[in-house]
Amino acid sequence: MSEIPPSPRQLFQQLDSGRITREQFREAMAFHAKEAIEEMEEDHLNPAAALLEHMLSRRAASKLLKRHEEPLIREVLLALADMSDFPPGRWLWNAGHPHIPLHAFFRSKRVPIFRIVTLEAAPQHVVVVVEYGAPGYTSPKKEEIHLRRNRRNQLCEESRRFL
Repeated sequence: MSEIPPSPRQLFQQLDSGRITREQFREAMAFHAKEAIEEMEEDHLNPAAALLEHMLSRRAASKLLKRHEEPLIREVLLALADMSDFPPGRWLWNAGHPHIPLHAFFRSKRVPIFRIVTLEAAPQHVVVVVEYGAPGYTSPKKEEIHLRRNRRNQLCEESRRFL
């Protein structure tokens, strides 16, 4: 597989709607599983860097939790994961699972990085500024994303712009 497949969340939606076969689903999920295993091997080979990344990610999550409730942060992460052309979405796909620690979704030093710079929330509208790296980019991108609640009360992309 030469290109990166959609996030696991998007793959589940495609499988459920019949747009892909079970075999295509398994092949794409194997890519994501291999990627996760490679990161675990890197952590095993370099425990000091893994510990530093862990501490920085916990700090990033803690800073967000001082201003916002955890369910809102997870909802924002899921809305970002649903955006089709958002590279970090493949690491955010299971943000709705409360048994996965919130800090697991932030990547402070590990390439590609993912940080929430600011998060401003109103009842029906959320503005989030994210910084992320993607394969092939030398410096991180900074993007402002506006999310709005739809009729099902779910956050969905309204607009976005690069900063």
